[in-house]
Amino acid sequence: MATIGDRVEDADGFRGTVRYVGSIQSKGDQVYWGTSVPPRCGGDCQRLGIEWDDSSRGKHGGAANGVQYFVTRAPTAGTFVAPEKVSRGRGLLPALHERYMQAEASDVRVAGEVATAGGSSKSIQLVGVHKIQEKQHIGVICKVSLEGCQVATLPTPAELAAVAPNIQELDLGFNLLASWAEVLSLATALPKLEQLVLSGNRLQYDATADAGAFPLVTRLVLNQTATSWTDLLRICVHFPALRELHVAANDLADADLIEGVWPETLELVDVSHNSIGDWAAVQRALGGLPALRHLVATHNALGAIAPSAAGSFASLESLALGDNRIASWASMDALNSFPALTLLRFAKNPLVAGLGAGEARMMVVARCGRLLAFNGSEIRAKERTDAEQMYLKRIIHEVASFKDDADKHKVLASHPRYIDLLAKYPDIQKPATTTGGPAALARSLVAVTFVPMSSQAATMEPMAKKLPLNMTVGQLKTLVGKKYGLEPAALQLSFRATAKEMPVPLDDDSGDVGYYGLQDGAEILVNDVW
Repeated sequence: MATIGDRVEDADGFRGTVRYVGSIQSKGDQVYWGTSVPPRCGGDCQRLGIEWDDSSRGKHGGAANGVQYFVTRAPTAGTFVAPEKVSRGRGLLPALHERYMQAEASDVRVAGEVATAGGSSKSIQLVGVHKIQEKQHIGVICKVSLEGCQVATLPTPAELAAVAPNIQELDLGFNLLASWAEVLSLATALPKLEQLVLSGNRLQYDATADAGAFPLVTRLVLNQTATSWTDLLRICVHFPALRELHVAANDLADADLIEGVWPETLELVDVSHNSIGDWAAVQRALGGLPALRHLVATHNALGAIAPSAAGSFASLESLALGDNRIASWASMDALNSFPALTLLRFAKNPLVAGLGAGEARMMVVARCGRLLAFNGSEIRAKERTDAEQMYLKRIIHEVASFKDDADKHKVLASHPRYIDLLAKYPDIQKPATTTGGPAALARSLVAVTFVPMSSQAATMEPMAKKLPLNMTVGQLKTLVGKKYGLEPAALQLSFRATAKEMPVPLDDDSGDVGYYGLQDGAEILVNDVW
């Protein structure tokens, strides 16, 4: 019979934890059965109160007819089921023999996924069983995956060491394990273990239990384990050589991220798919790791990034921030305070959601001076030069549009790289006004070529023209509409410095063309809105 704390799995593959064992009385002396009422069975019917890992599998929070039999983390994660409706799993050794001593149909199988430093997923493939059998005995297998095999109990260290002492990579993800003490007891049986995957289990940590350590394990994957941050700190003590820690989808929030002592060897931490909203909490918990080079924080609720405190994230080279709520360019500017940061992933944030891909990339490259790659694509030297010059021209043009010094200082304060870029590109001057004579007027004009892309104007020839930098995009649309016989409201204009570059949308009718950094030789592409 199952006991409280046991892990179980139903016929549909849903896993849960037993929170109650006993009878559940309802009106008419009938036993409550989740969504239905079974036949009358008196008070002796035994039921298991299950808290499901996936709350959509449940129906309630552990109560029936006003009686609270157990409490669940989510309000609909609980049900009552008959013991025969769920499996309590099996031992590791039977699962190991079944998978690696019996022929399977496939030569190659996917063992699981972990996040990379860039925030994407990487599949782990293992050679199929019958190919292994042709060459080696189970005792010399180095990579073992028992993912989803309903493993609930582990053998003694002596039993495992006698069967498979050479395991270096072990995947026990999405099984029915319930005890960290049991896992840690295998340390002596697996002296060569380097990677351990326990995702999808619900492991309880007992700090008072005798436990071993895995001195060679460098990668620990604990995704979807509901492990608390406090327990993570305790668990990592048993992995002194740890370099990668994956704790995605663990319901972690800001308050959970307390400061603590981690293995100083940690190079990658994955906290993606959680509910972290305050960057200060991330910095407090992980900023002091001396060897941390990669941080994956995608799919969270981060609203802003603050400048790195002195000594914080000193070695951080790559940062994945996709699918957050960052909406301010100040957050992008703050990344310049991370002394080693060169790789950034930033897709699906409000800040870039309304921009074209080319415009967003140009702005990020220009504002983050150390980046070598953005969203997985290398930033080449010419791209950086073009982006920084265009950005600098926009700043200069924006400053020149204000007469009041206070307004100008406010603009410059929002562009921290302005002074550095001005020193880097001294030839870029402030736009001249028409009051300075012919030379000043010439400097206020930019020579461009209009390239018809519209279906209505595609047969027309390109047109070269000089434009004043203070012309608005709306005025430019009127000019183009007259030239090509098109309705200005139906035009969609974009420009590119060279034919090889991504076009940048001219999407603000009230903005001056000078703001966009137009330069001599640029092409303005004329398209239809519809």
